[in-house]
Amino acid sequence: MQDWAIYMDTQLAERGWEVRDLAAAADLSPSVVFRWKHGFPPNLKNARAAAGALGVPLLEIMVVSGLMTPAEAGATVSVPPGLSDIPDDELVDEMRRRLKSRNDNA
Repeated sequence: MQDWAIYMDTQLAERGWEVRDLAAAADLSPSVVFRWKHGFPPNLKNARAAAGALGVPLLEIMVVSGLMTPAEAGATVSVPPGLSDIPDDELVDEMRRRLKSRNDNA
């Protein structure tokens, strides 16, 4: 599922994580996360682990990955836009804000 692969890429990019970082945080094999980045959906156990590691609702993971439809979930699930959907100037501003925050906290 293409939406799932894009979602995973976005979640990793927003955190500055690589596959191994999410795998470690979710206590999963890196090969599992690698498959997700190529569109293979998680099973329920791995979806729970990913939601916990990413700090996102399990329902969001299940809908985006295709394990459930929004109608099956019985709720409106909004997925944040992918990085490619955000204008360059907003991305640059966010990077500046984060770098400044990091420098201020150092």
